[in-house]
Amino acid sequence: MNTGKWQNGNSDNVVNHPGINPKNRRIFQVSRSKLPLIVVGLLLLYVSISLSSRFDSLYTMQRDLQDVQAQVKQLRQVNSDLSQQLELMRSDAYVEQVAREKLGLVKPGETRIVPVNPDPAGTSSQAPAKAKGAKVND
Repeated sequence: MNTGKWQNGNSDNVVNHPGINPKNRRIFQVSRSKLPLIVVGLLLLYVSISLSSRFDSLYTMQRDLQDVQAQVKQLRQVNSDLSQQLELMRSDAYVEQVAREKLGLVKPGETRIVPVNPDPAGTSSQAPAKAKGAKVND
């Protein structure tokens, strides 16, 4: 009957090699090897790099969001100012003011008076001629 030993007395899982003493032979043990530490280290490195890139993109998006919110606030203020200006321009008082000042219109029954600047020195007739470069006879 087979008892799990070879004829020379060795167990089934040990292979004899010439020149190697079975007692001095190293057996691979996962608990004593550095392989699990290396795997865990590489895994932690991967996770930290992945998280840092995610946090960087999150920070960039938050900064962009703040910029857009500031632009929205500024544009709302501009919109409010333009709405007030539009409301003023639609009023009857503003329309009347523009008609009187810029267009020179008057209401029925009113008389338009245009002020003329008096020229006390009498140089108004000579000024245009001098400005054009023509000679003026005195």
